[in-house]
Amino acid sequence: MKGGNLFAAASGRDGLSNPQGRHRLLEVDLMTADMILDVEQRRRECGETLDRRRRSELGQFFTPSDLAAFMAGLFEVSDRPARLLDPGAGVGSLAAAVADRWRRDGGGPLSVTAVEADPQLQEPLAQTMADLRRLPEVSGVIVAGDFIEWGSDRLSGFGAVGASKFDLVIMNPPYRKIHSASLERRRLAGVGIEVPNLYAGFVALAAGLLEDGGQLVAITPRSFTNGPYFRKFRRLLLERIGLRRIHVFESRDVAFADSEVLQENVIIHGTRGERPKNVVVSSSRSVSDAVRRRTVPFVEVVLPDDPEAFIYITLDEASAQCARKVQGLPCRMEDLELSVSTGPVVDFRVKNHLRREFASGTVPLVYPTHLRGGRVVWPKVNGSKPNALARNEEIESLLMPAGAYVLLRRFSAKEERRRVMATVVSVEDLPGDAYAFENHLNVIHRCGRGLPESMARGLSAFLNTTIVDQFFRQFNGHTQVNATDIRSLRYPTVSELDALGKIVKPDIDQRKLDDLAKRVISSFDSNHS
Repeated sequence: MKGGNLFAAASGRDGLSNPQGRHRLLEVDLMTADMILDVEQRRRECGETLDRRRRSELGQFFTPSDLAAFMAGLFEVSDRPARLLDPGAGVGSLAAAVADRWRRDGGGPLSVTAVEADPQLQEPLAQTMADLRRLPEVSGVIVAGDFIEWGSDRLSGFGAVGASKFDLVIMNPPYRKIHSASLERRRLAGVGIEVPNLYAGFVALAAGLLEDGGQLVAITPRSFTNGPYFRKFRRLLLERIGLRRIHVFESRDVAFADSEVLQENVIIHGTRGERPKNVVVSSSRSVSDAVRRRTVPFVEVVLPDDPEAFIYITLDEASAQCARKVQGLPCRMEDLELSVSTGPVVDFRVKNHLRREFASGTVPLVYPTHLRGGRVVWPKVNGSKPNALARNEEIESLLMPAGAYVLLRRFSAKEERRRVMATVVSVEDLPGDAYAFENHLNVIHRCGRGLPESMARGLSAFLNTTIVDQFFRQFNGHTQVNATDIRSLRYPTVSELDALGKIVKPDIDQRKLDDLAKRVISSFDSNHS
């Protein structure tokens, strides 16, 4: 990567060792500094004046100048001519940051293409582009239109004929779900891209618009790193882009602090067509704080035999040891003859059969609200949710026979101490010969029936260990726990789960639970290699 101070870089390229040359460079340096201040002022003004509801609908979160500079700093600078693409450019903060970085570190001529659909941002973006064109060896154009339409046209049909690709892409794409019947979904599908969120569509398109060897830097929600919804996107991304750097912010509210964004974000840097052996994983509390980094083998980030292509982010050696312990467990769910499913009862679909109280002709109905402190608290007399479901032919297929099951909340609050929270429900907790589980629960069962009691309690205890929770957070960047996530874990043997289940108590504290798990589960033993 090119670096050094401004004068050294300029002297190497232009031979400007005389006072007149240095003076000219200082003028350019001041010009760039003023440009960055002006762009940041435009960003703030737009953030304050544009309608917040409309920005939310568009998924707009403008990039602060310090974050833009951090992202631009991830590129490797070349003295060859470079074509830069900024999709969803906003006021041009990211393009300006790259131009500043390119000039300071001796980069070659830079051509900028900024794509922006919002008519209200065209004027401030044009002002930024005019500032960029005043810099030496920087040129640029604005595409006033939708990036999904523009990008997909450049990848297929007549639009692809003669369309040049890009050497650099930098992006803070919009965060918004894509409806299944939308034009955006159809356009993306037309170029082989299937994604649930606009940000993933932007990244996938941009990856397709890169030349081989071209670099991509993007800040996105961390949600794509796991789960079934982003499986196809992960596979496409990893096929096209060799990840070289992953950066996470340790606090949810710092990347876009003045936009009140609480999304957990990740910045990725990668190269088109590259297959790196190692990845730099880094973290900081904020853009301005010290950065911790470690270089890890690529196979630690994406497991070679993982059909889900989860992306694991181990920020320190303790996290890596935790991953090795869990990944070293001997069994998959199918080895234990276990399955996990979302609760089959979607309450609004059985609204006429919901009952406030359990009575003859009903079955117990369990919601997440019935799980408290590792126990099933049922019925809830003063709760807002019903406690039972009328039993009839219409709902019979939604029931599971009475027995011991492991229940996990599919959603947890951001302030929860653990992401994975497992609870055993058994015949001691609920009456009757069948149970109904609401859709916001994950249910671990055996062929649709309950588990042996001791195994269920051991499995619940295992899932509640600190090691499992820490490992889970390495690939799960949001508060949702998908059945796919639980299915992807490795597990102890039947005998280890059974042994743990026989000694663990429902009200055991976390430290004691972790100690018992280390004694019983061989992979969790600190001496286990």
